[in-house]
Amino acid sequence: MPKAINYLVLFVFSLLIVLYAALLTTPKGQNLNIHLDAPFWIFLQCVIAQWLTLKIYHVIKQGNSSITMHIAKVFFASNLVFSSLVTALVLALETVIGIQKIDTMHMIATLGMNALLHALIGAYSLAFELVTRLQGQQLILAKKEKALLDSQVKTLQQHIDPHFLFNNLNVLSALIVKDPDEAEEYLAQFSDIYRYILEHKSKNLVPLSHELAFANHYMALINTRFNGAYTLNVTQGEGRNTAEIIPCALQLAIENVVKHNAASSDNPLEITIDIQSDCIVITNPLRLKEFKAHSSKIGLTHLNAQCQAIFNQSILVDERNGCFSLTLPLGV
Repeated sequence: MPKAINYLVLFVFSLLIVLYAALLTTPKGQNLNIHLDAPFWIFLQCVIAQWLTLKIYHVIKQGNSSITMHIAKVFFASNLVFSSLVTALVLALETVIGIQKIDTMHMIATLGMNALLHALIGAYSLAFELVTRLQGQQLILAKKEKALLDSQVKTLQQHIDPHFLFNNLNVLSALIVKDPDEAEEYLAQFSDIYRYILEHKSKNLVPLSHELAFANHYMALINTRFNGAYTLNVTQGEGRNTAEIIPCALQLAIENVVKHNAASSDNPLEITIDIQSDCIVITNPLRLKEFKAHSSKIGLTHLNAQCQAIFNQSILVDERNGCFSLTLPLGV
């Protein structure tokens, strides 16, 4: 809270205290008897009570005590110091000026009023201090969580790149022996795709329209290698291309389909991408390869970890009725 607003609150509180005291002491039917300087002296005491409370709050360390015990110590210590000092000062001034008869009842009443004043101001000040402290802790926690999230995403992205590179260099190696001209074209396409990865590897999300274009380019590489054995069909459901997706997510999904399913140019396998309002679904008929390399499932594992880190959602994998589907969350 800005200091000006805090002082304004204390001054309004002082006015209310003076008004309430005047209402109690003024006989019925008479005008309110208010001393014009009274709000100033009450305001001064409020400022002293607040300053003393916060000073003792920072002097008394919490240590191993609970927050409740720590606040209780601060409250009672500051109340005792404030009440004793201010009461002694007021009584001394009244004695010197001679405006008030000093007796035991007056001393007890003055001490009680100062203790009550501090109880109100001290509680208000400690409550505000605790709220400020809690907000600061929440801000620090949020920054740590964001730093951890960024670190996790960057680590996962570093795992995707060599995975992608390894698979496509194997394709290129085979094409160089089979058809050097086609290998050169493949290398040009691969360079464009890898440039996309380098440009977006530091981002958590990319526009879906960019990712769909990237997926189509990737399918061109796939068809070069497998002679059109796999086709890609994009359907626009309830979603829009303005949504955002994890970079290279569609490439990983397509790569997973090609890795596990057999297809040929005579009997191509269709991969369908369906854009929904808050997710994207990649489906294909199951045609599991009879012989396939051992799968560590590292691609989908990393993709799932990224979705959990960024969207706090997991990917959904489903196999039923001879079809495989992979659902990925979208940022909308």
